[in-house]
Amino acid sequence: MTNAVFDHIIKIIHSCPFVYMATINLDKYPEIRHLMNAMNEKAENLNLHFLTGINSPKAEQLAKNARVCLYYYNPNTHMAVRLFGRMRFEDNIVERGAYWNETYKMFGYTGPNDKNWGLLTFVPDGYKFYSGGEVISEKIK
Repeated sequence: MTNAVFDHIIKIIHSCPFVYMATINLDKYPEIRHLMNAMNEKAENLNLHFLTGINSPKAEQLAKNARVCLYYYNPNTHMAVRLFGRMRFEDNIVERGAYWNETYKMFGYTGPNDKNWGLLTFVPDGYKFYSGGEVISEKIK
């Protein structure tokens, strides 16, 4: 991935308050939902982070199939990017503490040690976006 491509992708990520994530549900259909992107507003790489409840349908789906597609779209600029990769549950207490925010208590979580608070880490495998009429797509090694 060139620096220009990385800069383009990260600019879109930084500009979006929400991202759409597609998983495969237990009936083997794609399921899409929006996630808060607050943890990634200043991301410096594509290993992105999200919160979820450990007992949520999303967590159950990811436990069965960790492959996801993240779709970032900025309606003001009409810039978009799809990121393909895998979600993993973060169990490193230092990492969990670094991403904990007291505002998550409004969702019923008590802190970074809360057994129901899940920190997800996105591990990228590839991307795709359009530039003019050209498709820019690459696997990430």
